[in-house]
Amino acid sequence: MSRARVVLAAALLWAAAGARAETPSVLFLGNSVTAGLREVFASIAASLGNPFEVDSCWSGSYTLEMHAKDPAVLARVASRRWSFVVLQEQSSLPSFPAEETEVHVMPYAAKLEDAARQVGARVVFYETWGHKDGDQLNCGALPAVCTYDGMQDRLNATYEELARRGSALLAPVGEAWRAVRRRHPEIELYADGVHPTGAGNYLAACVIYCEITHRGVIRADPLFLDRRVAAILQNAAQDAVFARGRAVK
Repeated sequence: MSRARVVLAAALLWAAAGARAETPSVLFLGNSVTAGLREVFASIAASLGNPFEVDSCWSGSYTLEMHAKDPAVLARVASRRWSFVVLQEQSSLPSFPAEETEVHVMPYAAKLEDAARQVGARVVFYETWGHKDGDQLNCGALPAVCTYDGMQDRLNATYEELARRGSALLAPVGEAWRAVRRRHPEIELYADGVHPTGAGNYLAACVIYCEITHRGVIRADPLFLDRRVAAILQNAAQDAVFARGRAVK
């Protein structure tokens, strides 16, 4: 082999090795529900020997519509080739009737999906949980959301439709949350009836990690949690993701 070919082959091998070694990245877009997720997700992934570069863009009660119309958010999405972009809608809006989500959720989710795919990212929808006692603010007009389970069912339906339309991944955090509520009511997932406690954030991060990596979380660092509590949440996350027929790596 000529010297030029040897140099070229070495360069190609070096480039391929560099591509394989590239650290995956994830950008979370959401609101106050997403606020504490970045650090927890990064810590769980690192503890499993699978580190991610993690960033988030959230603000108060932001909706996907607000994100889709915010030049700073779109610039953040376009700033690099993310491996994954995780989209979280405002906590109650996806539980509204389909005719309303069709106008106020679907088009803006599609715009953000397009922006993410332009930089090569895989889109993940972060299915959230029903409010602890249902959505009492909208209960009068929407009886279906008056209870936790009713609200969760509506959230699930909307997020499943979002994922279906966009051929995106769905992180079933809401279903994992429901399983923990039913089987382990002693674990407090709610900080205030809407937002997550540390345990709630840990559960959400475990579900999202399982969904995007196809890997389990049983050996993850419990971080700030009691080991027994962490183990319950890890198992609930795996059950929610892999019960749908996906194998654990």
